[in-house]
Amino acid sequence: MTMKIKIGDSVTVKDGIKDPDSEEFEISGWQGRVIKTGKKPDRDGHILVTIEWDSVTLQQCPANVIQQSVIDGLDWKTMVLYESDLNITSPRDSKADVKNTQDLLSEIHYWASFGKQGVRISNVLAGLNPKDEMKCFQAWDKYLEKELSFPIQAIVGESADDWIIKRGDKVQIKSLSEIVDTYGIIAAIKLNGLSFEYPLCDLEATDKKTKDHQIIQDYCVWFSNR
Repeated sequence: MTMKIKIGDSVTVKDGIKDPDSEEFEISGWQGRVIKTGKKPDRDGHILVTIEWDSVTLQQCPANVIQQSVIDGLDWKTMVLYESDLNITSPRDSKADVKNTQDLLSEIHYWASFGKQGVRISNVLAGLNPKDEMKCFQAWDKYLEKELSFPIQAIVGESADDWIIKRGDKVQIKSLSEIVDTYGIIAAIKLNGLSFEYPLCDLEATDKKTKDHQIIQDYCVWFSNR
């Protein structure tokens, strides 16, 4: 069997071909560039070809497919198929387009590697550019205002040594007050009857069984890893 497809060729997937990792959905029409080919056929006469998906295919790929690939530890940027599954075609983007799209999608789906917590974080930030921190903070603020049940009993997790509020202090979160670039979402709190403002990322709901605890933890994990 003579190899027709070479490294660097642009190829499309033939009709009826399914994702070999899951067999759950068709990848007909997906397009990319060949980055590796088998040197000789396998025992069934097939030659394996590794394709790096182009930017158009990556942009059209369902978000849940990329997300599940990250969770399962699979590479969503490339796929190995048989040469017989492919047709040679003309490229429709540049390698720079591919790299830029890969980088953006890697950031968007980064949280999937955090398991169930990462999925919840991704849902809060769905459709947002992760580099636009202010819009991300605004999305969190809107979500937290809707989902949290104030007042919330909390404990201070982090504090500056010279600050009146100390690590381990028990406070009450009354509401969310504003967004500050450096510190993120600021909470209005009470400590010993006095009112203060404090970064939500340094607070933890006391009752770990409540929904409030989980929601605040999700925000804190995002803030620390953004």
